[in-house]
Amino acid sequence: MKELGVTTADMFEDALLMVGTSFLPPFPPLQDTTITTKQPFSVMDALNLLRTSEKSVTSACNQFSDILQSKDPNWMDKYRKAKMAVKHVLIVTEDGKIHIKDWDHLTGDNFDYLGLQLPSELFHYLYEALIGPRIMNCITHLQYMVYPTLDGSASDEYKRLVTSSLVPVKEMTVALISSRIHRAIQYKDINLRFWFDDNLRHTLVHRNLQPQINNQADGWRVRDAELKAQETATGASAGTFSFALLSLQSKDFATKTITKEKAAEKIPILESKSEVMANILWRLLHLRGYISDQHELTPWGRALAATLKSIHNTVKKYNDVHHTEEAAFLAFELIRFDLLNSRPRNPELVNGPLRGSDADKANCLLIGRSACLLKVRHKDIGYTGPLSKNFLAQQSIIRTVRETDRDLLEAIAASMFMNAQATRDRKDLGDIGRR
Repeated sequence: MKELGVTTADMFEDALLMVGTSFLPPFPPLQDTTITTKQPFSVMDALNLLRTSEKSVTSACNQFSDILQSKDPNWMDKYRKAKMAVKHVLIVTEDGKIHIKDWDHLTGDNFDYLGLQLPSELFHYLYEALIGPRIMNCITHLQYMVYPTLDGSASDEYKRLVTSSLVPVKEMTVALISSRIHRAIQYKDINLRFWFDDNLRHTLVHRNLQPQINNQADGWRVRDAELKAQETATGASAGTFSFALLSLQSKDFATKTITKEKAAEKIPILESKSEVMANILWRLLHLRGYISDQHELTPWGRALAATLKSIHNTVKKYNDVHHTEEAAFLAFELIRFDLLNSRPRNPELVNGPLRGSDADKANCLLIGRSACLLKVRHKDIGYTGPLSKNFLAQQSIIRTVRETDRDLLEAIAASMFMNAQATRDRKDLGDIGRR
C-alpha cells in the first residue's frame, strides 16, 4: 500500500476488485485502450481511475456509464456483491471454528453475496478431510461448474457425458446433503454451467429425489458381527468393492442386510471404521444400480463381481486393493456410459496408434484407454515418453466420471453422519475419507 501510495484499506480493496478476481470481472474501462493505453492494465491503473473519480467506484461507474452499458451493464451490481463478500468474508480458523468478519454489520441479504449458509458440521467434515469442497461450493452458490479438460477439447461424447449422463448422479448427490440441512435449500434448484459453452445451462432438480434416495441409502446398517463372518466366507476385507459385492452372493446374508424403516430407530449407530466404510460402499453400489432394493446383485453387479474375482491375483501381487478395484469399478461406469470404446472422438486428438490394420489400431486404442484407468508404475526418473492427446482426452473423461462418483460417495458419508447413523466423535474421519 505504501509503494502504491494508498492511504486506506478500502481504496486498496477497491483497486484489487477493479482489476478483476475469480468472483468479479475486471472494470470494463480498464480494458478500453482509449482510456488505459498500456495493456495489460495494472493495479496502478485502477488506482489512477479511482483518484480521478473522487476515490469512489460508484463515481467511476457514473463517469464511464456509456462503456459499462455497452460492455457489462450489471458490473456495478456485481461489484457491490463482491465488496460485501470481502467485507464479511467467512473464515475457518486453524482450530476449526467458523468466523464471519464484521459480524455486527452483516446484512440480512448476506446469502446474495456470501452464498447460502451451511451447517458447521459440514465444515467440520471438510476440515477433517472426510469430504471435499465441490459439494459444498455447489450448494452454497447454487451453481455447479464443469471445468476444462486436460486436452482442452470437448468431443461429442464428452459433452453428452457432462450435459446428460452424469446429471442424475449429481442430482442424487445434492439430494443426499440438502435433505439433511436447512429446509429452504431443499427447494433451490442448482444451475449447471459448462466451460465449453457459456450460454448453455442445465438445472439440477434434486428435491424430487430426496425421499426415495435417502430411503435406499438408509436401508444399510450392517454391523461388525455380520461383517466378520462374511470376511471369512469371501476372503475379502470389509470396506472394499470385492467384499461389498461378493458378500451379497449369499442370499441369506443379503436378506439380513435389509433394514426396515420402522426398525431403523432401534438399531445401534455404526461405530467401527469397518462398519462405516462397508455400509458407505453398499450405499454407493445400491444408488448406482449394482445392487437392487432387495439387496441382491443386479446383472451389472454380477458382472462387476466376476471382474473383481478375476483380478484377485493382481490385487494380491501389487498389494493395492483400493486403486485396482476402483479402476475396475470406473471401467464399468464408463461402459455403462458407453465411453470405454475404440471410437474416434475428435480430429484434434492426434497421437493414436499408427501401425497395423484398422482393427489392430482400434484394439490398441481400446487397450490404451483402458490402461488410463490404472496407476502408472515406472522408475524414479519419471515418464519420458510423448504425450498423447487421445489418452489425455480419455483421462479427462475418466476424471470427470471419477469426480462425480467421488462426490456421491462423500455425500453418502456426510449424510450418514449428519443423520446420526454413525458415531460422530471420532479421530478417523480423515482416514475414512482417504480410503
